[in-house]
Amino acid sequence: MNLFTGTWRANLAKSQRHSNHMFHSATLRFDVSGDTVTLTHNGVNRDGKQESGTTTLHPDGKEHAISPQAPGVVMVTKWVGAHTLETTAMRDGQVVGQGSYEVSGDGKTLTAKVRGVDESGAPFEQGIVFDRE
Repeated sequence: MNLFTGTWRANLAKSQRHSNHMFHSATLRFDVSGDTVTLTHNGVNRDGKQESGTTTLHPDGKEHAISPQAPGVVMVTKWVGAHTLETTAMRDGQVVGQGSYEVSGDGKTLTAKVRGVDESGAPFEQGIVFDRE
């Protein structure tokens, strides 16, 4: 079984959230099958509304379209050893977001570091720590 597989719950006390990206709760679920990683997120945003979605990642280092909701945006994903998954989102050849997901040596903690430009055009960076459920 892949180290990432399973459900992870955000530990807000250990996380460093950006002021423009506050939320009340978040969970991530990783399912790894062959060369495909399915990442499902669920949570409650700053306004108290439920949000969820699923992204399919292909950690082969090649460009893949993200979704019809993000026209022109491609994602490049790759494994960096067994403990780290890195993603880079690009539009028109320009990096618009980067992320890394790293599982701790004991397999109990996942740290997500994300930086990029949000919908308003403002840059952001945050680190969210997740505990394995």
